[in-house]
Amino acid sequence: MDAVWSMNAPATVGEIAEGLERAGQHIHYSSAKTILNTLTKKGYLTKHAAGKANAFAAVISRDEFEQQVVGGVLSGLMRNYRNPLIASLAQTLAGDQASLDEFERLLAEQRGSKGAH
Repeated sequence: MDAVWSMNAPATVGEIAEGLERAGQHIHYSSAKTILNTLTKKGYLTKHAAGKANAFAAVISRDEFEQQVVGGVLSGLMRNYRNPLIASLAQTLAGDQASLDEFERLLAEQRGSKGAH
C-alpha cells in the first residue's frame, strides 16, 4: 500500500516495482502483481486498463487504511482478551505522558460525539 500511495496517481505493476527498487526494496514483477491483485480483491485498490497494462490506485487514504487495520486487530483483542488488553494499554500509556494526554483527548472527543447523537 505504501508503494501505491507514494505514486500519488494510478500506477502500473512495473511502475510500482520500479519505485520500490529505487527505494531499495527489490520485488519481482510477478510478486508485485500478485500482491496488487490481492489488495484489489480485498477492496483496498482499484484496477483499470492503462494501455496493455493495468493501473492500480488506492481506494482509501493511508490514515483510513491504518484505522481499518488497527480497528480490526483491536476488535478481535477486545472480543477475546478485553481485560488483558485494557490492562496492557493502561500500563503502556502510564509510562508515556504525551501518549496518555493524547489518549485522554481522543477519549473525551469520542464521549462528546456520542453525547451529540
